[in-house]
Amino acid sequence: MLERLQAQYQSLAERYEWLEAMINYVPDFIYAKDRDSRFLFANRAIVLNNGFTHVDELIGLTDAEIHPMADAHKIEEVERRVMETGEADLGVEERRLRGEGWLMMSRVPLRDRNGSIIGVVGASRDISARKRAEELMSAQTKLLQDVARGVDLDLFLHEARALLERLLNGSPINFVLDDGQPAPIADEVWEFPISSRDGGRHGTLVVARAVDDETGLTEFLAGIAQTVGIAIDRHRDIARIAYLAEHDALTGLPNRALLNRKLGSLLEVASTEGRSLAVAFVDLDNFKLVNDNLGHVAGDELLTVVAQRISACIGDDGLVSRIGGDEFILVLEQSHDAVYDRLKTILDAISEPLTIAGVAIRVTCSIGVACAAGHGATASELFANADTALYRVKESGRNGIQMFSPAMAEDARNKLTRIEELRHAVERDEFVLHYQPQKDIRTGKVIGVEALVRWQHPTEGLLPPGTFIPLAEETGLIVAIGEKVLQKACRQARAWQEQGLPSLRIAVNVSARQFLESSLTDQVASALRSADLDPQWLELELTESLIMRDVEGAIERMNELKMLGVSLAIDDFGTGYSSLSTLRRFPLSRLKIDRSFIAEIPDKPGDMAITSAIVSLGRTLALEVVAEGVETEEQAHFLEQAGCEMFQGFLFAKPLPASEVESLIARLPQSLTGNAGQR
Repeated sequence: MLERLQAQYQSLAERYEWLEAMINYVPDFIYAKDRDSRFLFANRAIVLNNGFTHVDELIGLTDAEIHPMADAHKIEEVERRVMETGEADLGVEERRLRGEGWLMMSRVPLRDRNGSIIGVVGASRDISARKRAEELMSAQTKLLQDVARGVDLDLFLHEARALLERLLNGSPINFVLDDGQPAPIADEVWEFPISSRDGGRHGTLVVARAVDDETGLTEFLAGIAQTVGIAIDRHRDIARIAYLAEHDALTGLPNRALLNRKLGSLLEVASTEGRSLAVAFVDLDNFKLVNDNLGHVAGDELLTVVAQRISACIGDDGLVSRIGGDEFILVLEQSHDAVYDRLKTILDAISEPLTIAGVAIRVTCSIGVACAAGHGATASELFANADTALYRVKESGRNGIQMFSPAMAEDARNKLTRIEELRHAVERDEFVLHYQPQKDIRTGKVIGVEALVRWQHPTEGLLPPGTFIPLAEETGLIVAIGEKVLQKACRQARAWQEQGLPSLRIAVNVSARQFLESSLTDQVASALRSADLDPQWLELELTESLIMRDVEGAIERMNELKMLGVSLAIDDFGTGYSSLSTLRRFPLSRLKIDRSFIAEIPDKPGDMAITSAIVSLGRTLALEVVAEGVETEEQAHFLEQAGCEMFQGFLFAKPLPASEVESLIARLPQSLTGNAGQR
């Protein structure tokens, strides 16, 4: 029995030693107390942390005998609650009572074999490293949030410096940006590069080296340096975006948004203080030619040079803005009388020769100007009126300066009204055709007619083409009008044939805008098909200047039309500078001598010589020649002597409605009527 008891005792002693050894080597704090909060047990970590050397020195003591009274009361309060309620108090984070750091505390009831609570067991773990890591992470998160919110860079750097110095217990830090020289802050320092997005470097984060380097601190500081780099990138991006929002990216000049804001302020000051103010629109002449022939890079270079020249002339006495393309707006604080001389200086400066893409060129410009008070009180009014004046310069041949006048505004309003009326006219089909007969000089027969459009205006009556065709060309409405004219002419030609009249070749003018339309050939084919008209009775008249713009393109389009079976004529011949070698390449049937050469016959020998030369050229190329605008017997006699075959003009008949053409033909002797196709 004694041996058995000794063996059990030895076993228990060994177990106790093992248990005590394990508890003592655990870095956590472990203890047990009785119901009077006196220590029953504590591991070595608690013993040493409280300044003792052996656990026996701690047994029987209370926290009030070890810690300040306030701290002791807090501990006793928690432990008393655990013992009274029997509920554990788990995972509570508390600052250490001794030294720096944090503990995670857990307390559970201590029970005897019967389950009665006889005290409390406590355990705590040092979580200082985790709390430090959380603190560093929280700091970095805060800085990243500031970056995302777009905090001002100076404020961001100030707050980042204060935050870091607080985290590093007052150790000095410094942000050295853009290759600046760092001020000495300590004998030993860490340096962390502040990198930019493009792989470059904004600067360096300099931190006084700590005596006891914390684990992860250098990684944290490297991350902070990266965050600062992101903040600087964002700040510069925002600054760049803000700049581009109000400036032209190519020239660096203010754009329309900044111009509007500044001009509004200038107008207020001018109105209050009675100052003079002028707004000028500057537009480069024929800028498209530079882009088309030298390329857009050369065009951009030209715009940059022009912007520099204008800015040099304006200096600090005004505002220069580029609003797109080759258009600039100037704001000058000068009187009505002085502004013209200032703008003349700018016009001359722009026209100075320069070399672009290895080519020496000289660029002119057109300038329209409106003055505050007299020409408008708001920015929008001044812009509109300066633009109106600019348009007047363009109409007058470019390379000039035009001051706005109220009459221009009235003209502009009338033009807008006329454009709207013209749109309605297309929708309502208010256009009618008159036909001017063409007479064979030798036989006297009517061999064809030229279809000429008129506008049957609802209030103004019948309007001639000169009052609306230029506007239709400008607005593009000429395409729709031209298609309607083509359809009407083909139907009329077919109607005359069905009435038993001699078949007449009907000529229809094709405008420049129509000729450039890819659908022109289909439109002609559709008009012929719809009217059931043989193509040989349709002639399309093209101006010489039109087909000379793009010879190869014109030849291709003319061949398409020729394949339909229609004939082609050059209208206003003699005004477009075509050469003989070029002319013979066109698939033509007729030349129509421009009326300007006929009008002064026989008074101008030069015009007579030109007319004779054109007739001779037509013969050489096997082309019929028609003279336009023949009004006198002398002109008709000269043309007959020169060998011209046909003419049209008031001498024979003015443009007539279809019914009067029928009457005219009916009145002619049978011998003077006949088919053009019989020639």
